[in-house]
Amino acid sequence: MNWGRSLLFFGIPGLLIYVGIAYLVPLLTEQVVPLIVSWTLALWGPIVLLLAVVMVQYTQQPNPKPFSQRFRFHRLTRRDWLLILGALLIVQVCELFLAPTGAFFAQFSFFAPPAIIPDLFNPTFRIEEGLTHLLGVPVQGNWWLVLFWLGWLVINIGGEELLWRGYALPLQEEVFGRYAWLVNGLLWNLLIHYFMRWNFLTLMPISLIIPYLVQRQKIPGSVSSSMVLAISCFS
Repeated sequence: MNWGRSLLFFGIPGLLIYVGIAYLVPLLTEQVVPLIVSWTLALWGPIVLLLAVVMVQYTQQPNPKPFSQRFRFHRLTRRDWLLILGALLIVQVCELFLAPTGAFFAQFSFFAPPAIIPDLFNPTFRIEEGLTHLLGVPVQGNWWLVLFWLGWLVINIGGEELLWRGYALPLQEEVFGRYAWLVNGLLWNLLIHYFMRWNFLTLMPISLIIPYLVQRQKIPGSVSSSMVLAISCFS
C-alpha cells in the first residue's frame, strides 16, 4: 500500500466522517432526528462500510491467509502485557498535558469544531464538570446508554484496529518498511480524525504508540494495543 493508496484508504473514510458531521448532522437535526442517531451514523457509518468491504475482499481471495494470521491475532505474552501497561501510562500522561491544546486550537477558524457538537467531543468541555448528557440524551435514569457506549467501543476498537492496524499496516510495511508505523499513525491522526482536528496534538501520542506496538514490538493490534485505546476512552 503506497502513498497514493494509503491516502485513499485513510482519506476517503476520513472525508466521509467530516462531511457527515459537518453537513449531515445539521440536516438531520432540522428533521428532528436525535443527536445520538445522527452522530452515530455520521461517525461510524463510513467505518462499518469500509470494514464490510475489507472483509468481503478478504473472504473472496483465492487462498486467503488464516484470519488470525492476516489480521495479526495471537496470545499475549508477559512481555506484551508489560509493554501495553507502559504504553498506557505514557498515553495517559501525554494526554493529560496535551489536553489543553484542543481548546487553544479550537479558537482558530481552521480548527474550529462543527456547529453541532456533543459535550463528549467539545474541546471546551471538562469531564470534571460532570457529563449530564451523552450525545443529547440525559445520562440520569437512562441505563441503556451503558450498552450503547459499549457498542460504540466495539465498533471503535474492533473496526478501527482491524482496518488500520490489522489490514492496512501489513500492506504499508511492504512499501515503507520499518517506518510503516509512522505513516500509519500520522494518517490515522490527520485524516481519520480530521473531524477532531483541534485535538491533533492530544491524539498524537496514541496515534503513534499503537501502530509502533503492533509493527515494531509485534503486539497484536486488534487485541492488545486496542486496550490502550479502550482505557483511554474511559479516562
